Amino acid sequence: MRFCLSAEFPATHRIRIDRRGTLEPLHAHNWRVHAWLDGAEETLPRARRTLAAWVDRHQGNCFNNVPPFDRVNPTAEEVARVVAELLADSVREARVVSVEIGEAAGFSAAYWPR
Repeated sequence: MRFCLSAEFPATHRIRIDRRGTLEPLHAHNWRVHAWLDGAEETLPRARRTLAAWVDRHQGNCFNNVPPFDRVNPTAEEVARVVAELLADSVREARVVSVEIGEAAGFSAAYWPR
């Protein structure tokens, strides 16, 4: 069975824009997460709890202050990769098909695990 988990939450971030570590100005987004997984219906509640706990840690916060984004550049692409890896590690009975992260109207980034 393929299912999609979705969430929206406000958070801020500052992307590192060069090798010296220069940060763009702090700014907010209403982040959107869509994660597609293949798995048995029994895996759905655990996948939902995993995503909800991740959203709770980031909601209303600055990504740059929450690991791993204190070390990883908090771009939409990196956020999608981190969410995909978290779900894959937490819900091993399901296969993460893709994770899409939207941070602005008309813009999203997707990650497809191998």
